[in-house]
Amino acid sequence: MSSLVNRDRTAAKRKRLDIELGEHQRALRERGIPVMIVVEGWNASGISDTVATLLDGLDPRGFDFHAFGRPSEEEQAHTFLWRFWIRTPPRGRIAVFARSWYSRLLAEELHGIDCPSRVNRAIRSVSTFEQHLADDGTLVLKYFLQISREEQRRRLLARERDTLTSWLITRNDWDFHRQYDAYTPLIQRIISETNTPETPWRVVEADDTSRAVMEVLSDVVDRLRARLALPDGCRSSVNLPPVSMPSPVDPTKGQHTVGRQEYDDALPDCQARLRACQYSLFKRGIPLVIVYEGWDAAGKGGSIKRLVQPMNPRGYSVVPVSQPNDDEIAHHYLWRFHRRFPAAGDVRIFDRSWYGRVLVERVEGFATEQEWRRAYAEINEFERSFVESGGGIVKFWLEIDAETQLRRFREREEDPLKQWKITEEDWRNREKRDQYEEAVREMLARTSTAHALWTVIDSNNKPYARLRAQRAVIEYVEKLI
Repeated sequence: MSSLVNRDRTAAKRKRLDIELGEHQRALRERGIPVMIVVEGWNASGISDTVATLLDGLDPRGFDFHAFGRPSEEEQAHTFLWRFWIRTPPRGRIAVFARSWYSRLLAEELHGIDCPSRVNRAIRSVSTFEQHLADDGTLVLKYFLQISREEQRRRLLARERDTLTSWLITRNDWDFHRQYDAYTPLIQRIISETNTPETPWRVVEADDTSRAVMEVLSDVVDRLRARLALPDGCRSSVNLPPVSMPSPVDPTKGQHTVGRQEYDDALPDCQARLRACQYSLFKRGIPLVIVYEGWDAAGKGGSIKRLVQPMNPRGYSVVPVSQPNDDEIAHHYLWRFHRRFPAAGDVRIFDRSWYGRVLVERVEGFATEQEWRRAYAEINEFERSFVESGGGIVKFWLEIDAETQLRRFREREEDPLKQWKITEEDWRNREKRDQYEEAVREMLARTSTAHALWTVIDSNNKPYARLRAQRAVIEYVEKLI
């Protein structure tokens, strides 16, 4: 009799929680708050049952479900976190992960190795990934279903004997079971070091599956209620350490000139070496990112055109970056750049980039002060993670003085073939040159790191600037390979 009463009480509680979960989902959508729910745990710990219960209370039009196994060929060609970044939810949606970067970290990155530095890098990258999302307003909920070694063995054996579930058991399940004791300290360390106030873990004792499922469901509802009780836009302030911010203008500006004949003489050697560099990158499976930033009319387009001229078009692409669309605005601002990053062996050239957050978005007020201040650390981590995963980054700032810019603006206005290059926005930006100069100085000072140095190119003389960019890429790649 008591078991029937408990069952009825559980059913009634489940119904109340489902109703409240649906109400919270609608409120989150109206408020534009993204949510990530991660359910991790030992094999056979009840992850599928837990996720199924969560999804049952949600409107399927407002969530995305992700289950991760072995990476696809395309995913293998990118960095480890790439396939998780591109699946982060837009504002107002919920993403539910049945296993996540944590399981894949153990299966792909840390399985069978004894390399403390690699473990440290992996944990730091995952923790930073979650922190960036949390700082941007994403509510990150993480659950680990804990069962004993004996309980895991009992469940694996029971599933093997059941014709309806035997297909779920694989050799990997038993391999991990046999290494239960070996993996326990590493899992505990990962949970401990990624358990932050913004992205906390909840470890759920799951020997009783029904009780564990209700505990997770109750906690999700409580956490969503608590988040909805907070006012929008409540972010902690960002304190930046002072840095030296010298002018990007080369003190020898005006001395860097290359005549037409000198340019024509030097070009064949540069093009041959660029072609060899691209081949070497492809052969070794090294992805390369080349970033072009600079003043309007500094010559980014012409430099890019000469840079790719000798390259095989099947191995490179150019990404012109303009204002984000609605889908991109709904995500973390780095999301759209993660999606366009190159696969192994490819070259991706960005004509403007993620640095828009600390340049045009800062100056024009499209990003809040907290957002652009936070972006320096986010960008540095973004680039560091890519380089430590085996990629390369070359960054150019093309510098021209105000007089040269004005002359080129007027030339564009007067030339029918170049009028498309000049817009009202170019003139408006020029009026704020002092503000942009301050932003440029701070950008160069805070984001020129050991992983991704800036190369400032005096671009008053176009032939010089084009050769300088080509030679910088050649020098970087020849060291990289």
